[in-house]
Amino acid sequence: MEYEELSDVEKKALEVIAGSGNAGIFQNDLWKLLGVNSRDTSRIVNKLLRRGLIVRKPAVNRGRRTYLLLTSKVAKPKKKVPTKIELRIDLDRFMEIPCFNCPFIHKCYVGGFYNPITCSWLEEWINLNVMGGRRSLQ
Repeated sequence: MEYEELSDVEKKALEVIAGSGNAGIFQNDLWKLLGVNSRDTSRIVNKLLRRGLIVRKPAVNRGRRTYLLLTSKVAKPKKKVPTKIELRIDLDRFMEIPCFNCPFIHKCYVGGFYNPITCSWLEEWINLNVMGGRRSLQ
């Protein structure tokens, strides 16, 4: 991978992280081993993360929030999330709902003269298609 493009301190950080094996190393311990400040260590870690060379997991070390750093090969791969979901909907089933073909749909509302609660066409369709042939909704 782009290992050659890493600076000497980045290569050293990667070697230290890889050397920690399955146990990993805490980010707040890494900067002490590298001899750089915590801000520089954060930049190094972010560069290694962007290149996919390491992974980090939130952790607590000696009462402080930090990250556990592991090489990508040691860390378990995350579950792959599908990027494309194919959803097929049969619109013909919706077009059978009487409301879609009702000449009074623009005047229909609860409490109005044309009311979906008292509509015999809608009640019949629900009884046949939704309720499994059972009679009245009341």
